Amino acid sequence: MLQYRKSVIYYPCFTSAVKIKVLPPLFTNHLGIYLHNNTNKQHIIQSVCSNNLLPGQCNFAANGFLLNEKTIEKIIDEERRHDAFVISTANNKTVESMSSGEQKKAVLQYFINQQPGFIILDDWSGNLDVSNTAVLQQVITDAALHIQFVQLFYRRNDLLPFIQNVITVNDNNLFKQQTRTEFLQTTTTQHSFAFNHLPQLFEWVIDCDPLVQLNNVCVKYNERPVLHDINWTIRPGEFWQLKGPNGSGKTTLTGMIIGDNPKAYGQDMYLFGRKKGSGETVWDIKKNIGYFYPAMTLLFTRNDTVENMIISGLVDSIGLYQLPTEQQRQTAQEWLQILGPQYQHKRFNDLTPGQQRIVLVIRAVVKLPPLLILDEPTAGLDDDNTTIFIRLINALAALKKMAIVYISHRTEPKIQPEKILELLPGENGSLSKIS
Repeated sequence: MLQYRKSVIYYPCFTSAVKIKVLPPLFTNHLGIYLHNNTNKQHIIQSVCSNNLLPGQCNFAANGFLLNEKTIEKIIDEERRHDAFVISTANNKTVESMSSGEQKKAVLQYFINQQPGFIILDDWSGNLDVSNTAVLQQVITDAALHIQFVQLFYRRNDLLPFIQNVITVNDNNLFKQQTRTEFLQTTTTQHSFAFNHLPQLFEWVIDCDPLVQLNNVCVKYNERPVLHDINWTIRPGEFWQLKGPNGSGKTTLTGMIIGDNPKAYGQDMYLFGRKKGSGETVWDIKKNIGYFYPAMTLLFTRNDTVENMIISGLVDSIGLYQLPTEQQRQTAQEWLQILGPQYQHKRFNDLTPGQQRIVLVIRAVVKLPPLLILDEPTAGLDDDNTTIFIRLINALAALKKMAIVYISHRTEPKIQPEKILELLPGENGSLSKIS
């Protein structure tokens, strides 16, 4: 059973409870740990636990908690399996029924109320919209007056403003301590990926314009309105950003387009030249779409090679279950040449999380589908891998051969979509605004 007791943190990656000690409450000593996607995060946590992060410089002696997605997942699992509602809100919402922002705020507030010596924040703002990020940052900043915070982060701009000490971790998991000023003044590695020449892609031939057309789409869940009168037309080659706060209906909307949400039936919507519900199968829809979302990495449990993972995008399978053609192998090899030696002759499950996401983005685009949907593609990516992704998406957008829908709460200045569909929550469900 999940428990939260003083001096114990339950970290889901560990097989048993781990007792973590941390700095005494010297509140100028909040600590930031800057990670790369090839960093062994479990090793970092264990180093904090065993006082090996900065030997001899820290007097670890307090109790604390770890806030991350896996901790929240474990709380939800306890709610389902044991009816153990450790955390609730004033209106008695369970953690599972909350939005992403509500979940993190409720769990963080619960941790703070236990008056721990420290809290580890593991990529705390991931998948949060601007409003929820600001609210949660204020909660953290207020609590920092009496609680030690250790922030694990991947993007330089995410460093909390009150943290003055930073540890950087290199590819060999070696640590370097810096002041905040020193850290922010150092330059990031400029990656060599240019994507000036993309491989000869497989291209679907589809004679329809628009690709997607939604007319006055309305969606409710148990009488709770989610979307109201959504009108959206996606034409070949367009580059869109879909944005809106947590809970505004972005997942519902994209699920209807890719064929995963039954709420699409009965709506006035056309997908790739056919009216929804006119006899098409889910696979008739999916074959025209390349799709990526961060949790997709959890679907691929087979020990496939990176080459086979890329080829699986050509046949729309989760892993490769058929003998690939010579042309398919050649296309995959061309992509591997672009990616470099760290991806070649590798198993997908042996890659770092950031590398896995880059491979899955390429898997989504390898067949050059008429429509590419990228849902929070930079969430959890470090600065270097974000640079790689941005260069890739800009190169694909310049081809004008596929429509791209880019979904993100985060503003990436170097990604410049042509059009934006913003979902604006309202009393009758979210309305759409196009700019």
